[in-house]
Amino acid sequence: MEPTQVAGFNQFYDDIEGTGAWHYGVAADQKFSESLFGGVALSRRDLRVPVVLTDATVFPPQTTLLTRAWREFLVRPYLFWAFHKRLAASAVYQYERFERSADSVNFGLKAATTHEVPLGLRYFDPTGVSLGVKTTYVKQSGEFTRAGMCCESGRTDFWLVDAGITYRLPKRYGFIAVGAANLFDRRFQYQGTDFNNPTFIPGRSVFARLTLALQ
Repeated sequence: MEPTQVAGFNQFYDDIEGTGAWHYGVAADQKFSESLFGGVALSRRDLRVPVVLTDATVFPPQTTLLTRAWREFLVRPYLFWAFHKRLAASAVYQYERFERSADSVNFGLKAATTHEVPLGLRYFDPTGVSLGVKTTYVKQSGEFTRAGMCCESGRTDFWLVDAGITYRLPKRYGFIAVGAANLFDRRFQYQGTDFNNPTFIPGRSVFARLTLALQ
C-alpha cells in the first residue's frame, strides 16, 4: 500500500489523468500545557491539467489538447483541550480555496472559497464507552456550473450536528462505533471538491463501524 500522507500532509488526490502537480506544505504543532494542544497547517497545490477542447462547428469535429493552470489552498489551525480526565474538546478552523479556468471546470465549480468550523466535545467512560458530539458551521461562496453551463455565482451557510457512541473492546482489540451524521436532517446546497469522499451530505445518515487491532 502506498502512503497517502507524508509528514502529515495528504498525498492522495483524484486528479485528472495526466495532471502534473507541485504540493507545498508547512505545519507546526505546539503543546501549551499538559491538557492543551494546538497547531496549524498550510498547504498549496499548483496543477497543470490537460484539457481537451472540441470544435463542433467544423466537420468532422476537431479536438485540441491544451494545459490549464489550477490552484488549491488550504489553511487549518486547531486546538484540542482535555479539560477533565473524562472530557475533551476540539476546535478547528479550515479555509479552502479552489481556482479553475472557465474552460476546464471540474467538480462543478470554477472557483470556490469554503470556511469550516467544527467544534467537538467527547466524554470517555472507564467502562470503555465514549460519547461524542460535533457541530460544524460551513460557509461557501464561488462560481459554480448550472445545468452543465459555466458559471453562476452562489453562496450558502449552514450548521450541522453529528453524534456517536464508541465502545472500546477488551484488551484493546479494537472499537465498535455507531452514530449519525447530519443528525437533524438539514438540507442545504454545497459543492464538494471530492466526489468519491463527500464531506457533507444534505440528509441524515446513520453508520456502524467495527475496527479491529490484530496482534
